[in-house]
Amino acid sequence: MSLKPTDSLRQQLLRWLLIPLSALLIANAWFSNRAAVATADQAFDRLLLASAEAIADAIDVRDGKLLVDLPYAALQLLESNIQERIFYRVIGPEGRTLTGYEDLPMPKQAFSPEQEWTPYAANYLGESIYLVALNKQLYGAGLAEPVVVIVAETGEARHALSQQILVQGIARQSGLIVAAGVLVWFGLLRGLRPLKRLRDSLLARSPADLSPIDPSIVQSEVRPLIEAMNEHTARIGRLLASRQRFVADASHQLRTPLSEMRTQIDFVLRQRRPELLRQALEEVHGDIDRLARLIAQLSLHARSEPDVYPDQRNALVDLTSIARSCSLELAPAARGKTTDLSFEDSGSCYVIGNELLLHELIANLLDNAISHGGVNGRVEVRVARHADRVVLEVEDDGPGIPPTERERVFDRFYRAPGSAPGGSGLGLSIVRDICTSHHALIELATSPPGRGLCARVSFAAATAEPLRAESAT
Repeated sequence: MSLKPTDSLRQQLLRWLLIPLSALLIANAWFSNRAAVATADQAFDRLLLASAEAIADAIDVRDGKLLVDLPYAALQLLESNIQERIFYRVIGPEGRTLTGYEDLPMPKQAFSPEQEWTPYAANYLGESIYLVALNKQLYGAGLAEPVVVIVAETGEARHALSQQILVQGIARQSGLIVAAGVLVWFGLLRGLRPLKRLRDSLLARSPADLSPIDPSIVQSEVRPLIEAMNEHTARIGRLLASRQRFVADASHQLRTPLSEMRTQIDFVLRQRRPELLRQALEEVHGDIDRLARLIAQLSLHARSEPDVYPDQRNALVDLTSIARSCSLELAPAARGKTTDLSFEDSGSCYVIGNELLLHELIANLLDNAISHGGVNGRVEVRVARHADRVVLEVEDDGPGIPPTERERVFDRFYRAPGSAPGGSGLGLSIVRDICTSHHALIELATSPPGRGLCARVSFAAATAEPLRAESAT
């Protein structure tokens, strides 16, 4: 039985109830018909036997002869309101018919010694009849063999009785099914009231109301659905909050550089000095570069929040390869500051994660290390596997971050005292969000020589075997 998703719940439940019950009713009707026929046959066979015994009791032996005085009561037992025909036959010991219909058929099987009577059916005069044959042992006149009394009737009465039993049984069962359907319908109307109240309460909510629904207002079977709805609503709330933060942060951070560029341009226009134009354009060009970087970081920050996109970690990636790629990309920036950028390759190290976000994580750590490092300084990048963890380290020899500031630098737009100019304060915040979304641990520590900063990120290690198995298939 196919169910459409748009079907009414009441209709679905009624179909699941009534269709199997109707199938059971059909099966039960077949068994009931057999039982009704057996009951009718048994009842009428008993009547035929009673008639045969009444006839047998009327047989008498006089002067060595068998006399049959057919009593009226013997056949009156078989009378009914239905027009049907009755036959009888009395057979003597010699096989001679004493009275009745001489061609009335005998049983096909002979009587066993302990058998007194037997019911059977036969065709007679072109129609089916039901017969009972009775053995009656008479004493006197030297009779060694019993007398056989056969009584038969057509089947109209027994057929009518079996049909009546069947129809009455089916009518009762059908009535019970209909009554069950009606009771289930009203029961569902009452049982679905909590869902209607839930619908009304949701419709009455304002668009900004994303508060969770109380699962206790509905039945226990529906509570998992309400809990899933609450979780989905919470994710929507986090997404909306992230979007609102993004808009607020973007408007706040973009307002200052745009105002500065406008002030510079207005100043040059008021001075009307061509020699100031090139200097102003160079400053505006630098502001535009910083603004583009800020916009890119704001966009990435919105994508990297773990509460907004919890299912981004969906691939097996080589962290060593990503770190090597980032090091090559930022090598020109390192040369521009005469910084010695080195990469320590210890072989492939696999983790489960989003390649784009992991690339941005390493790029931010490298950019911070190069930007805050000193001239002619050094930056080292290392990726290695330790037991069941993959550890990424980005180490520089710059001024570092005081231990009291190492937690605050992960806040958005926070810049530690003495930070290099031009930063947005978003780099480490993005790094923290990407680590959280990948269930990675990040730690800021002083470099081993005692100067600079070492950013250490620890991931759960993965194996490349699932990837190879998938490729093989």
